[in-house]
Amino acid sequence: MRTKLLITGGLGYIGSFTARSFLKNKSIKALSIDNLSRGNNFANKFSNNYKLDISDNRVRKIIIKKKINTVLHLAAYTCVRESEKKKQRYLDNNYKKQIKFINNLKNTSVKYFIFSSSLSIFEKNKFKKNLSPYSKYKLKIEEYLKKVSSSDFKVLILRYSNVIGSDQNGEIGEKNNYISRIVPSFYKNLLSKKKNTLFFDYKKKIFPSRNYIHVLDVANVNLKIILNYKKIKKKFLVLNLYNASFYSNFEVLKTLSKILNIKYIFKLKQISKLESMKPAYKVGKNTFKYLNYKPRFKNLNQMLKSNIKWFKKIY
Repeated sequence: MRTKLLITGGLGYIGSFTARSFLKNKSIKALSIDNLSRGNNFANKFSNNYKLDISDNRVRKIIIKKKINTVLHLAAYTCVRESEKKKQRYLDNNYKKQIKFINNLKNTSVKYFIFSSSLSIFEKNKFKKNLSPYSKYKLKIEEYLKKVSSSDFKVLILRYSNVIGSDQNGEIGEKNNYISRIVPSFYKNLLSKKKNTLFFDYKKKIFPSRNYIHVLDVANVNLKIILNYKKIKKKFLVLNLYNASFYSNFEVLKTLSKILNIKYIFKLKQISKLESMKPAYKVGKNTFKYLNYKPRFKNLNQMLKSNIKWFKKIY
């Protein structure tokens, strides 16, 4: 049976790469919904998009009419620091609207639901005690989905680490779009000879480390999961998506500086208490191993180099 897929947030960063990966696969018929509050118009060519919010009741009508059987749910605001400043916005968009969307799937043709969560909910191999609003609502949605999962509504949680990178040919990529992303920000500041802000833990005297994964690997994993999801027998499954190594924001700046052959300058800023120093990537199953998938981008240098053509195109 052909997979009839709905991608929420289909014109966003991960959504556009994922939708593009589906184009040549005839076993998947995909459409997307994206209200374009943070999506990209240029990604329209990769999917048949409906400009709707996930809380709009018309989404349910589309699902019923198109007989959607699988949902890849990517729609959400995605900035930890922004969530600390705009708590009500994240409560509304990343929790209340999400619950309404999930409830609207009841008594429809949807049998498989994939939710993009985050490894930011962990610290030192256990759930954080103090979560940012962004991470807190990711965890709450996970818990809600576990309650409503069943043999007729199977749920897969995909917890991403920090997604970066662009298409190596410069077709699409990451950029500062309503929020400041670390790599585009470093790139622009290096070109303009401005100081880059590096977050630093003055108490521990260390730079925070992060796990990074390339967006093309994320898109390929999403594709492989969609193609094989019906083989998964569990009604609720959690998979973590991460690479083997961690890098500090200082290492990201140094590596990008070397690629561009531009000298870097920086200033330090105390890191927020709610931001994880090192996500607990060892908790749960590794998606790469579970799917027997070998990532194309294995180190920071490869990931950052992939941005150059795209950055030259847009900046």
